[in-house]
Amino acid sequence: MDVTPKISIFERLTPSDQAVLLELWERRTLKEGDVLFFKGEPGSSMFVIEKGTVEISVPLRGKNEKLHISHMHAGDFFGELSLIDGQPRTATATATEDCVLLQMERQEFITFLLERPIVAIAMMTEIANRLRQTDELVMSLASKNVNVEMEEQLSVGDRLADKIAEFGGSWTFLCAFGGFLVAWMAVNVLQLWIRPFDEYPFIFLNLILSCLAAMQAPVIMMSQNRAQKKDRLKADLDYQVNLKSELMLQELHDKLDELRRTEIREIQTTMQGVAIIEERIKVLENMLRSSSGR
Repeated sequence: MDVTPKISIFERLTPSDQAVLLELWERRTLKEGDVLFFKGEPGSSMFVIEKGTVEISVPLRGKNEKLHISHMHAGDFFGELSLIDGQPRTATATATEDCVLLQMERQEFITFLLERPIVAIAMMTEIANRLRQTDELVMSLASKNVNVEMEEQLSVGDRLADKIAEFGGSWTFLCAFGGFLVAWMAVNVLQLWIRPFDEYPFIFLNLILSCLAAMQAPVIMMSQNRAQKKDRLKADLDYQVNLKSELMLQELHDKLDELRRTEIREIQTTMQGVAIIEERIKVLENMLRSSSGR
């Protein structure tokens, strides 16, 4: 299975380079429930799913739970940044079913790049393009307003339905329609200067009311369906923001803990150094006393 052309960071390579790169892949199998790697482990390889499904998740701090990020299926790849920076994994990968993966080790890939600087430049170009696209996406998401986005997608019929639903649920409509009903019944009951055209029990008026209700109900339902769609979109955006905030806070806690551990190690090292210096000073003082006594 030649997966190299399907991976965006490799798609600009020449066929000869892709053929060499293909030899670097090694097949690996996982059973259902096997953990491929844990969050925080050193990253030294990338993977392509040939068969099965892998769940990407992040363990929640202080809880025996995990936050599901995504599910990777056949043809998907992950861990590609570990080939370049070798930084610790930012999530945990678990096989949700029997899987067959293709794995490429970082050391072999670095050797491949050192022998082909042009390939490294091509990959840097592709990674830069992906970063630019990501920045543009983040900026567009940050500036998006759900209401504005929905308004831009509305058709003439949708706008008309919203206007009708908005007017039908207002005091203006209620008062106007109430006045119309009173006037209709007054004209047909009082029999002033014309013959009643809809005598009691106002059969024609009932027909009009029935037709109005039959037309108004679908219009209101269309408007409510769009409102529900807008609410779902807002909920999705809120979930993404909350998820990102939670992951950033957890990462910040991890960095603070690592900084605290580093400071403690430095303090311990300093204290040990001070103790050694004090011991040497005592030795020198003893030597001075001995020499002065002589």
